[in-house]
Amino acid sequence: MNAVPIFEAKNKFPFFVHTAETEGPVPVSRHNNIVAYIISKDEYEKMAAKPKKSIIDSLQERRRYYGLADDDFDYTEYFDTLRDRNYFGRDVDKNIFDED
Repeated sequence: MNAVPIFEAKNKFPFFVHTAETEGPVPVSRHNNIVAYIISKDEYEKMAAKPKKSIIDSLQERRRYYGLADDDFDYTEYFDTLRDRNYFGRDVDKNIFDED
């Protein structure tokens, strides 16, 4: 379906909701740029039910895809060192933006 201008979507909202339920998502545009979609409840529930992967799981999946998973790189430890302020030689209670 072609994108529907936002003012038309506002004026004919029940029609476009019905269209979303029967035909699929309806793109809504402002100044010829798609800014939103009207979707059915079923489509929304499908999208919301997808399990979210952690960034570590995503990185490990990519490493397996490219054949790099055999080197036992521990992302958890790596990210923990990035979070640890003392790792870079700073005092734990001192912020990098504090004046000396």
